[in-house]
Amino acid sequence: MQSDSSSKPTKRKPTPRGQKRKATAADTHYSKLTHRSAKGAPQVAAQRGANPHAARNAHQTRRVDPQNRAAATYQSLTDGARERVYGKRGPRSKRSGNITAAIIGIAVVAAFIAGGYFFWSTRPVSVTLAGRDTRLRIGADLDAAYAKANVQTNPGNYVSVGGNLLEEGKGYPYTAVVDGNTLTPEEGEHYRIKGGESIEFVDGGDRMEEYDVTYREVQPRLLFQGSVGSVSFIKQWGRVGRQEIRSGKESHETADGDWADEVRDCIVVTKNLTPEGGKKLVALTFDDGPSAAYTEQCLQILAEHDAKATFFNLAPSQQENPELAKAIASSGNQICNHTNQYLQLSTLGADEMLNEITSAHDTILEVSGVNTTIIRPPYGDFTQDCWLATKGTVSASITWNQDSADTDLPDSESIVATALANVQPGSIILMHDGAGDHGQTLEALPQVIDALKESGYTLVTISELLDSDPEVPDGIVAGDAQMPEGAVWPTEMGQSAINVG
Repeated sequence: MQSDSSSKPTKRKPTPRGQKRKATAADTHYSKLTHRSAKGAPQVAAQRGANPHAARNAHQTRRVDPQNRAAATYQSLTDGARERVYGKRGPRSKRSGNITAAIIGIAVVAAFIAGGYFFWSTRPVSVTLAGRDTRLRIGADLDAAYAKANVQTNPGNYVSVGGNLLEEGKGYPYTAVVDGNTLTPEEGEHYRIKGGESIEFVDGGDRMEEYDVTYREVQPRLLFQGSVGSVSFIKQWGRVGRQEIRSGKESHETADGDWADEVRDCIVVTKNLTPEGGKKLVALTFDDGPSAAYTEQCLQILAEHDAKATFFNLAPSQQENPELAKAIASSGNQICNHTNQYLQLSTLGADEMLNEITSAHDTILEVSGVNTTIIRPPYGDFTQDCWLATKGTVSASITWNQDSADTDLPDSESIVATALANVQPGSIILMHDGAGDHGQTLEALPQVIDALKESGYTLVTISELLDSDPEVPDGIVAGDAQMPEGAVWPTEMGQSAINVG
């Protein structure tokens, strides 16, 4: 049976080289299989005429490996994402080259700066060395300068911690004097040439052996400065020190070394107060009160004449007249301690003396609300032994340098004359408002105040008078100074002060 030729593709015969073959239905069918339309055939034919292999090449290009197609698609997506984030950039190789060039440039600049710094920090500078102008490298040590100076010096010795000779000539080879200042071995070890300085070398000092260190506590002592005056006050509180004990490793000697914590002695100064700038200040003081007969009238006279005074009260008198004690404090006048039973303190044992002071202090605080560490010792008697026995409960002792002698019961004119006889800036005048007949004192008081004011004086409290003298520490001025935290009261007296100031 013969088959229908229209249902089968016709097999093409080869066309001889140089001859054109007519298109057949098979060509159209073939173009559909290769995704060409009949409409585009002439274009392909035209391209084939220009390049007989173009169609074949184009066909082969379209037949891409699926893996390559996936890679190309992924690359397209990542390039697009990168472009959306960073914007369009040049080829990666170009960016990499720019970064490399920048790094090289930075490295070159850094090397240039480092090199410049090195040459600057090691440059030669001029110094005067042993009297001669010399060039030395900046930053050089003194050993280099000593070698350059070419001078002869005698070395020190090698010694024990106690200063005894261990080996001659084995100490420091020289001592450096820079711009007139002699350097210690430690300073010389760390000194570096700066340029412009003058350096001399002299004989070396002794070198100490190596040693072990332990420490000992050193207690402060009570020291006194000055012996004449109406006022004694604590200039410096005591503090325990800690000092090295050196034990030589070769000599096995022991000796005192440096201070780890410097000991401070307690210092009491005795003097007459000197107001700064010569201010004409004077202090009126009243003893043995308060009393119902005289204290209130004294306060009235002081108020009328715009004057202030200080009242040294006895503890029993305060207990008997508490309202008067409070009136003294509230009126702007000052209350200080005149002890408890008015006993001569230097004749008492240490404990009894201390009780005389502290019990009166407690009474004054309880009755009047005044906390005072200023005392007036009975009879003005307060020795160095008394100070040692106070255990830091007293900040100042106040006597007087102008006695009105009102206890002798003279007439008021005599009291006025005696009270004013030798007054000068800083004077402390003694009067009384208790323990006796003081009617003449009340008559004399207005005259004393008026005479002082006419002479240009201002009447102030003891604290105000203390404040006028620059030598009195600020902490003592208020009159209620307590021994500071960390301070220690001495248990013995000394001859010369350690670490004053």
